[in-house]
Amino acid sequence: MKFIHLFGMSTEEIKAEIKGVLGRLGFEIFEKDFEIVASRDKEKVRIEMRFMGKSNLNIPQTEVVFECAENVHAEIVKDLRLSRMGG
Repeated sequence: MKFIHLFGMSTEEIKAEIKGVLGRLGFEIFEKDFEIVASRDKEKVRIEMRFMGKSNLNIPQTEVVFECAENVHAEIVKDLRLSRMGG
């Protein structure tokens, strides 16, 4: 399934955050410019990032597309929220 999120940070920042989360969750990570492919056991995740410009408040915005199973997506997003946004 595809899940689309809009993050208020630069592409480099969100890429580093996602790589950290995937590493903590035990995924083996392979990365390209604006794409991350990760696998753990039989679970696979493909993540695409696209810079969308800056908001009216000059905050960078990056669209992140997760292609993975729903339970894997939920696990990644939960860990991202806890690590970056404090819960």
